[in-house]
Amino acid sequence: MFSLLLTFAFASARTVTLPNTRLPVDTSGDTLITGEASFLHSASDNLWYAYFNNWGGCVGVDCCPSPSGCASCCFATGYAPDPCVYTDNHTIVVYSTPDFGTWTYLGVALPASARRAGIEFRPQVVFNGSMYLMYYEDRWSGGTNRGYALAASATAAGPFSTINPSIVMGGRGRVGDFDVFVDPATGRGYHVRTGLSIQPLDATLSGPEGAAVDVPLPSVEGPAMFLRGGVYYLLAGVGCCACRGGSNVVVFTAPSPMGPWVHRGDVGSNHSQAFSKSSPTNYVTHAQTTKVVVVPDATGASQYLLVGNQWVTSQAPGAPRNKDLLFFALLDFAEDGNITQMRWADEAYLSVP
Repeated sequence: MFSLLLTFAFASARTVTLPNTRLPVDTSGDTLITGEASFLHSASDNLWYAYFNNWGGCVGVDCCPSPSGCASCCFATGYAPDPCVYTDNHTIVVYSTPDFGTWTYLGVALPASARRAGIEFRPQVVFNGSMYLMYYEDRWSGGTNRGYALAASATAAGPFSTINPSIVMGGRGRVGDFDVFVDPATGRGYHVRTGLSIQPLDATLSGPEGAAVDVPLPSVEGPAMFLRGGVYYLLAGVGCCACRGGSNVVVFTAPSPMGPWVHRGDVGSNHSQAFSKSSPTNYVTHAQTTKVVVVPDATGASQYLLVGNQWVTSQAPGAPRNKDLLFFALLDFAEDGNITQMRWADEAYLSVP
């Protein structure tokens, strides 16, 4: 009987192709609206929900030719103003997908009217057992780098409405890119932000509780946390403010979300060339990491899907910033548990039931 079940499992498995040189297309024939992303699996309908920060319709700015190079945030220092980055018109859109190959656009999950005026970045959505909660970086019009906000919805698709406009997290890290990780082993939640600082959340996942811990290498940003085989992983990269070429992938591991964290190395730098601040190919992914999603295959085994943003890569001339390419890669692990050196590929292949 076991062999029959195993044969059926393998027979029912199929492969979904995830493109890195073009955007996926939704069921209406439109390419995805892209930006920093969060992914949530809903057990009630067995769908994944993907939330993207909509950067808007202006054209991205390539900072690589600037005197300070690709990652310099040149648009903030007068080289070439970018009207998409620090602007107050961002919204968050949502898609559903059963398999990361078929995408259905569900609309705007967080409209500008559902938050206070100001700059918003990086949604992260979790389910606390009774409601869906969306954290987002909030740089409101009354100040800068103020903190984080929390919105809520009764459904995964939204719409979400802000219920706490100002949440201050502990630790020495600065307000910026972040991840919200819910530990599948314990159900506890953690807010991980640029710096790096890890702040435990309360039992409802709706705010901080207890003391935060700080991780070495404070210059990195774009954290993403996940659990594999009893080991906790934290990925991050060098500073890159929506820059062409992205950042590297630095790996930390720990026996618990609160540490102690051990630096395991950089698996995202391009070792085939010397580093140049003006080169968009310093890093093999050409992207900045936004999330690691744990996706089971047909046998129930976990696949660790890294999703990133290839900034300033809209393909058509004059194409808008919210059509920048995504980056997909399945992480590989060595015998010692470390992530192996990443490689560029035009496509990634996900096994799904």
